[in-house]
Order: sequence, then C-alpha cells, then structure tokens
Amino acid sequence: MRPVKLLFALALVTLVALGVVAVATAQSDDEKVVLTIGTEDVDSFNPLVGVEVPDYEAWNLHYATLTDKAAADFATTPGLAESWEASNGGKTYTYALRDGLEWSDGTPLTAAEIAWNINRGRKEQWAHSYSTVQNLTATAPDDRTLVIASSVPDPKLPTMDIYLLPEHVWGKLDEAAITKYDGQDGVGSGPFILTEYKSGQFWRMVANDNYWAGRPAIDEVVFRIFNNADAMVAALESGEIDAAQDVPANAFERLSGVEGIVTVEGQQGNVDEVAINGGAGLKKPHPALLDLRVRQAIAHAIDDQTIIDKVNAGIGKPALTFSPSPDPTWLPDIPVADQYTFDLDKANQILDDAGYADTNGDGVREMPGGGEPLNLTFAVRTDSQIAKPIAEFVKGWLDQIGIAVAFDLMNESKLTEVIGKGDYDLFHWSWTPFVDPDPMLSYFTCDQVASDPDNPTDYYNDANWCDPEYDELYKQQNVELDPEKRREIVHEMLTRFYKAAVYDNISQNPDLQAYRTDRFTGWLQQPADVGPVIFSNTSPTYFNLKPIEGASSSSSGLSTAAIVALVVAGVLVLAGIAWMLMRRRTAGERE
Repeated sequence: MRPVKLLFALALVTLVALGVVAVATAQSDDEKVVLTIGTEDVDSFNPLVGVEVPDYEAWNLHYATLTDKAAADFATTPGLAESWEASNGGKTYTYALRDGLEWSDGTPLTAAEIAWNINRGRKEQWAHSYSTVQNLTATAPDDRTLVIASSVPDPKLPTMDIYLLPEHVWGKLDEAAITKYDGQDGVGSGPFILTEYKSGQFWRMVANDNYWAGRPAIDEVVFRIFNNADAMVAALESGEIDAAQDVPANAFERLSGVEGIVTVEGQQGNVDEVAINGGAGLKKPHPALLDLRVRQAIAHAIDDQTIIDKVNAGIGKPALTFSPSPDPTWLPDIPVADQYTFDLDKANQILDDAGYADTNGDGVREMPGGGEPLNLTFAVRTDSQIAKPIAEFVKGWLDQIGIAVAFDLMNESKLTEVIGKGDYDLFHWSWTPFVDPDPMLSYFTCDQVASDPDNPTDYYNDANWCDPEYDELYKQQNVELDPEKRREIVHEMLTRFYKAAVYDNISQNPDLQAYRTDRFTGWLQQPADVGPVIFSNTSPTYFNLKPIEGASSSSSGLSTAAIVALVVAGVLVLAGIAWMLMRRRTAGERE
C-alpha cells in the first residue's frame, strides 16, 4: 500500500502546485507582453568569447553601443552618444553622451566607462572589439564627453558599435578571468536585459526601464531553444512562438502559404563553407592538407549547386569568396579560369600529377611514395539540420577522387574548441558578416589563429591559415580613407584567400525566418526590403514591436489554459497519472 499512498500524495502536491502556478500565471500573463522566438542555443553570453549568431542577438539586446545603425540602410545614427564632432583631420572624434544615462541596475553610465572598454579592449585584444579599437585611445574629460583619438587614419570612424560592458561589474575580472566569465550578471544598457538562462531550453530577457530610448512596449522576450527544427515550425504554426529563426528550407515554401504567417528570406551576406584545415594551428591536420594541390583538388570535387538544390531546397546561390559585408560591392570578380569549378576529372588529375596514388588498390590514395593513406576526418555539427547532409555529399565526391572521409559528430560548442586546437581536417559552418568589412577580414589574419592550448576558444581564424601578405594588405585597408582604393585592397585580400583553398564557399544563403501577424506589429527588415527581421546586424525589431490590441502573447512554458486543463485532468484521475504528468512536462521542457 505504501507506493500507492506515495503516488496519491505526489498527485495532491502536484495538483496544489499546479493550481498555485495557474493563479500566478493568470495574473502575470494578463499583465505581461511576452514575445517568444524559436532559435538554437547560445554559445556564450560573454561578448569576448562567443562566436555564434544567437550570441550576437542576445548581446544586441543587452548592450547598447556608442553609435547605432539605421534599420533601413545601416547608416550610422546616434546611440548612447547624441552627437559627435571630428577634428585633427578626422583622426579625433569628440562624442557628447546623452544626459542621465544609466545601466540597468541604476549605476550611472559615464564616458569614463566607455573609455575603459576601448582602452582595455585594445590592450588585451578583446576578440569582439579589437579590430575596431586597435589604433584608438579614449579619454573622458567629464561624464558626458568622450574623446577618441586614432593613431592612424580610420575609415570606420565615427562609427563605434562595440558592445560596452559595465566596468563596475567586468572591471573586477583580470585578463584571464574575463574570458571565462559567463556574462550572466544581468547588468546591461540595451533595450532588454538577460535575466534567466536554462541551457538547452530557453533564455529570458526583460525590458530595461533605464534604456536611453525609453522602455520597450514588450515586457519580456523569451528565446525558446529547439534542437529539432520541425518542432520549431510546428510551434510557430500552433502559436506557441511568435517567430522562428533558421526555418528549414523544406518547410519554408509551405509556410509562405499559411495565413497569418509571413516568411522572410533575409539577405545579409551569409555564406556557408566547407573549411579545410590550413595547418597554422596548435595541431596539424592530415599532412596532405598542407599541400595546396590537395586542397585545390578537394575544392574542385565539391559541387556547390547540388548542395544548394538537394540540401537547401534550391534556396541561395553559389559563392566564390567569403562575404565580408552585406554590401556585395566588396566581393571581387574571380575569372572563370581561376575558379574551383566542380570537375572530378580535374581533381583526379591534380592528385595524379602531385604523386598521390592508390598503390594497394583499396580505393584510397596514399601520400607520395606510398606513405600515409588520405583518410580525412570531417567534424559534423549535430546542432545543424544541414551539416550532416552536406558532409555526406562531400564524402561521396571525395571518395570518387580517392580520398576517404570519416565523420566525427559533435555540437557547436565542442566544434568551436576542436577548431581552435586545430584538431580537424574538414568541417561545415557559416558566417554572417558585419557591415564594415574590417572585422570579417581581420578574422583570417595570422594573430587570430588560436595560440593558447589552455584557452582554445580564444580565436576567430577557423581556417587555421596564415599568410603574411594577406596580413599586410589587411593593415593597408584598415587605414585607407579612399573608398575605391580600399575596395581594391579588399578584393585582392579575398582573391588571395580564395586561391589558398582553405574554404570552399558553397553558397550565399538568406536567413530563412517566419513570424506570426496576429500578436505584434512593427517587424523591421534590416536592411529594408531584403534583410532579416530578427538576428540582424543590430536587431532593431524588438524595440519597434507593438502588441496588437486584444491579442494574447505567447509564453515560454505552458499557458494558463493548459495548466488549468492539467489541474482538472489531475483531479479526475488523481494518482493514476501523476507520473505521466511529470514525464510529459519534463519532455516538453527538454524540447
């Protein structure tokens, strides 16, 4: 009898708890305006170490910037600074901050804290800001005046869009500790502040009463994490979420015909690539990959258009170089004769001529002279819906040129560490660039290759490629004020990178998104007409959204009606299904 009594007691406790939650939820749901977004998990809330798109979305909302960007065209607009003036031939800018700026915890936000961000970021080479501040020195004559002086001509100024961290929180951390900090202190200056994070489930951000532009109309934004994209689409259709990021290509076309849902192909320079280890990292790849001819053969063996057609449902267009900006004028023209077009015969011929032969007849070539076989490892992201299919296509093509491929499955966080260690041969991922090309270009300089085995995630150069000539060109474009001359330098840089064959840039892909029209108005594309509405460069949609009068808002958990239904069901069947309620609720949280 004891197990039965225990179940009965658990049922009663569960029902009481559910009843309390139902009342509390009824009160809060009626008062709060909650926006729910379907997405993938965050890598890090620390802007010094995170690299993934969801991370930037959280930072965009949590941290204000000195200058902002217009939703329509990325034009530089006032942010924390209401105005600025140039002097010293454009090498010095004086910014006037808005009156009464505060962090979300009520601490004054002063020019001295902004200067601290710039100077410490330069000194310690903070990954998220170093390309912007490397030549800058900042001073604060008073609380509302910030002076930024550049040691060289700077084509990016007066734009200053680095994430500004609260010195009274982050200043307590030394150089080693600051890159290991989780960034979940809840102190920010953006329109929404991070208040809760459940790994694999959701993160919650609440409206910032101290935001310089005023309190948002939305009370909370809940980013609900989905490991299954089809489940995310179903949640959008049922109204559990208000918008979805990275909608699967096979569901995108169907959603475009669903009443009350708007689909968006957001163009902002995204490029998918298959990366080949360039060998400059902490560990070396298969020795064959250090041979440019082998990398060229691999590039010729990958059919980008087939991947677009078969994996991406025909969405996107083939890419040559990586895209450093949403502005396509930064992309060079690569003559057809110099392109790594799909040609298996040519790939085989390159390897034959280079001395990579299959001497034992097992279908796999060996190093010249009959050495180590060409068995490569492809690191495959389990978080991605398309990484595995792309890897399978690549494996099939490489098999036809005598290169064997084995898969190593891992999540994105693990892959970030593996890439930093240089412990890979191939992987698939994608980039979304900033507006100015400089940050993206800086990622592939030699000093962005991971160099600390104890901190392998402190890097951006995921190609593990180092070219001193590329580095020299980077320095030139970094100080070139003539837009056309700077563009020519960038074209030369991207051409060198392309010829190195460490990236097979598969496609320029839009962000596939969808949102409901029954709860909120004010969805903004950035840039106008062609860009995404969420997960964009500065994420202006969230502050612009307004609830539709009379519409209910979605929730990150169970709705009040669902909870009440569970209570009624529990009363009817008591202990007999108490364990089932617990199991279903747990499964729902995991999903």
